[in-house]
Amino acid sequence: MVKWQATLSTTEPYNYVGIINVRQGNKNTEVLEVTITENSLLSDLTDGKVFFESHIDNKFPIQRPTKIIDAKKGIIQYTFDEYSMQSLHRQEAYFSIYKGDDLIGTTQNFSYFVINAAS
Repeated sequence: MVKWQATLSTTEPYNYVGIINVRQGNKNTEVLEVTITENSLLSDLTDGKVFFESHIDNKFPIQRPTKIIDAKKGIIQYTFDEYSMQSLHRQEAYFSIYKGDDLIGTTQNFSYFVINAAS
């Protein structure tokens, strides 16, 4: 089930996504759905791959696959996992878009917050 929805652009400098708090113990249940745009138009992701990218604690790079929900409308889903939630507090991330082995674009950065689980 989608917990957060956002729109991220590959061309616009600012994207407001709101506060995304993911609970560290809730692996594979924290789902972010993103609509990717370019020049205010929906990005066509047909035949493409999209990855969640981050440097955890500004040190450890991760690249995780996303699920393309509607390629023509640029809609993807990313489920936060043990890699993206391995460190508490504020993290920055973005999505990279590939066609074959070629990087064709990236979204603007966004922040998410990893909060501690009770157990």
